[in-house]
Amino acid sequence: MFLKLFKHDWKSLSRWLVPVLIGIGGAAVLGFINALVLGATGSGNTDGRTKEALLFSTFTGTALIAMALAAALTVIAVLIFVKFYKSMVTDEAYLTFTLPVSAGRLIGAKFLSAALWTVIGAAAVFAAWIIILSGIWITGGSTLRGEVGEITRDLFNMIWENPQIMIPMFAYALTGAVRVWFQVTCAILFGAAVVRKNKALAAVGMVLAVNFAVNTILSLFGIAGMFSIVMGASYGITQDSGELTLPAVLWIQSGVNVLLTAVFWWWSVRIARKSVNIE
Repeated sequence: MFLKLFKHDWKSLSRWLVPVLIGIGGAAVLGFINALVLGATGSGNTDGRTKEALLFSTFTGTALIAMALAAALTVIAVLIFVKFYKSMVTDEAYLTFTLPVSAGRLIGAKFLSAALWTVIGAAAVFAAWIIILSGIWITGGSTLRGEVGEITRDLFNMIWENPQIMIPMFAYALTGAVRVWFQVTCAILFGAAVVRKNKALAAVGMVLAVNFAVNTILSLFGIAGMFSIVMGASYGITQDSGELTLPAVLWIQSGVNVLLTAVFWWWSVRIARKSVNIE
């Protein structure tokens, strides 16, 4: 039954998110064409004024496309949460709650489908950037290609040679992303459960309130390592001064993320079982 729930949520989200992926593909094509012009202009022999005008226009176009790609991930997240609200609080919820499954499985299936769509969206944005940069690579000339290659090598070397930093950073990012999903969906359910009217407004207000509270809590766990982060630190648990190092702070915050995820999961299931007021 869980797989059927997941399949239903997957298809339901696809009707909303496939157009966003198509938009990302279109932005990648436009960015690629723009990057071809940008690379050719930067390495060409055009006169000064013409070159400046072309560089300005293509650079502006690239910046706009970059903002569009960054906004695409936000759009995907917003659509996922809106779909969650519609399926758990509005008229769609009448069908949702007639299914012979537990509230935990309902929320779990929605999380899994949302997580996979988020990964697909992030992969699409990453691929779009690769396509755009390949345009500069093609027409930018050997000097620019060498600079891009050097930057890429330095980046991968930094990641490969510093696993003691990269692993806790990845753990922090992953646990943070999972925590945010359960945090927002729990706030949506709680906001809709405490009022009879204006449920959407109550849900948005509760999301903002919960986010503020959680961010305040997480910031307290980061203060202990702030000075070591700013000043630089060894890769141990503490420095000679006793201050926590960056990896230690990241692991602590990852642990807090896991704890908060469990709390929001429990709270969401409890609300979904007993308290959701369906519109």
